[in-house]
This record gives sequence, C-alpha cells and structure tokens, in this order.
Amino acid sequence: MAWKTYLIMYFGTGGMKSSDVSERVEDLGFESVIGSVDFVYDWKDRKPTKQEILALGDQIVKVLEGSGAVFNLDTHD
Repeated sequence: MAWKTYLIMYFGTGGMKSSDVSERVEDLGFESVIGSVDFVYDWKDRKPTKQEILALGDQIVKVLEGSGAVFNLDTHD
C-alpha cells in the first residue's frame, strides 16, 4: 500500500503570493499536482502514525504563518 497525505490549499488575498506558498510547501516534501487536491506527500512504503501526520501539519502551519492561507489534510492509502 502507498500511504499519502493529500493537501488542499485555500489562498487568502491579503497575504503571501500563491507561488510563494507553493514553494514553501514543496520544500516540506509535498509534490504539486493538478486535480482535486493541490499537493501530495508520499510516505513511501509505510503507514504514518497519527503523531507523524500531526507533526507534518505543524510544519505546514509554521511555513504558512502570515500567508493568509488555510489548508486541509487527508491521509490514506
């Protein structure tokens, strides 16, 4: 099974440019995709723990601080 975390981003109009937000998220290991989600994080050949998923969310919060963007995470195989 290939566990992945899917990220949907909602950009604000009063903060950072969407291209800058995208770059920051990609620096965390997410891949930009086109479709029903905006980014995908591949956990490779292992199932992540709840704590690992929350830690990834914490990293996203940190890089998005002041950007005006909000997000949604969905992790499954």
